[in-house]
Amino acid sequence: MSVASTSGTAPQCGTLRHGLMLVVAIAFLSVIGLVLPHGDSGEAFRDWFMAHSVFRPLIIALWAIVIIEGIAGLFVTNDAWPARLRRLLLITLLPPLRMITASSKPHGWLWLPGIGWKPVGEETSEQLEQKLALPMVILTLLVLPVLGAELTGGETLDNHPRMALATHLTTCVIWIGFTMEFLWMVAAAPNKLTYCLKNWINLVIILLPLVAFLRVLNLFRFTRMLRAGKLLRAYRLRGLWTRLWRLALLFNLLDRLQQRDPAKYCASLERKIADLEEELAKLHAKLAEQRAKAEAVSLPADGIQGTSQG
Repeated sequence: MSVASTSGTAPQCGTLRHGLMLVVAIAFLSVIGLVLPHGDSGEAFRDWFMAHSVFRPLIIALWAIVIIEGIAGLFVTNDAWPARLRRLLLITLLPPLRMITASSKPHGWLWLPGIGWKPVGEETSEQLEQKLALPMVILTLLVLPVLGAELTGGETLDNHPRMALATHLTTCVIWIGFTMEFLWMVAAAPNKLTYCLKNWINLVIILLPLVAFLRVLNLFRFTRMLRAGKLLRAYRLRGLWTRLWRLALLFNLLDRLQQRDPAKYCASLERKIADLEEELAKLHAKLAEQRAKAEAVSLPADGIQGTSQG
C-alpha cells in the first residue's frame, strides 16, 4: 500500500480500511454518548446500560480494534516515526479521534467519508462547512422537542420511562452529531486554536456532559446544576441560535429574502451605501485633521533648522 507525499495529488490509500475504522470510531463515540448525562432524563437507562454484561466487553473490543489498527498503520506510511507514534498515542488515548487521524495518515491530509483524502486548509474547511451546515441545523432543531420534554417533565420525567428514554436517546444523537462535526471541522481548520475560540459554544456543549459524568466533582455547585440540566439547556438554546444564524450567513438567506421585494431591497442597499459614505466622510475628515497637525508640527521644526543654519 503506497502513501503519496503531501504535495501534489491526494494519497489514495486504505479507503475501505478508513471507512471501517470510521464506523468503529463512531460506535465507540456512541457508546460513550449513551452513558453520559445529557440533562434531566435517562439516568435509569444509563445505570442499566453500564451494568449490562455487554457494556465493558464492547468498549474493550472497540478500543482494541483502534489500537491494533493503529499499530499496524505505523508501517504503511513514510513520514517520520515521531509523527507516527504521536498519532498512535492520540487515537489510543481518545479512540473517537480515529475519525480524523490515523497512525498511517500522512501529515497535512484529512480523510473524509464520501470524499477521500483532502489537504488540511481553508478550502477544505469551507467545503466541509457547506456540506455539514444544513444537516447540522436539522440535527440542532431536535433540541426543541428535547427542551420541551425537559421543561414540561422536569424532575418527574423519569416517572415516564418511555418519554425519558426517547429524550435521552434524542439528546445522545445531538451530542454525537455535534462531536463528530467539531472533530472534523477542527481537523480541517488551518488554525485549530482560532476555530475553537470562534466556536467555543459548540465545544462547551460537547464538554459539559463529560464534566457532569465525573462524579468526583459532585461537590461543586456548578456540577450539580449540570446534572440537573440547567446549564445544558441554556447552552443548547445558545447553540441553536448560533447555528441558525451561521446557516443564514452561509447561504445568504437574509439577502435572498430581501431580494423578493425589489423596492425594499433597493431601499436597504441605499441605506447601506449612505451609511458607508457617511463613515467614509468621517475618515476623510480625520485624515485631513491629522495631516494638518503633521504639517503644523513640521513647519516650526523647519523654521528652527533654517535659523540655525543662517
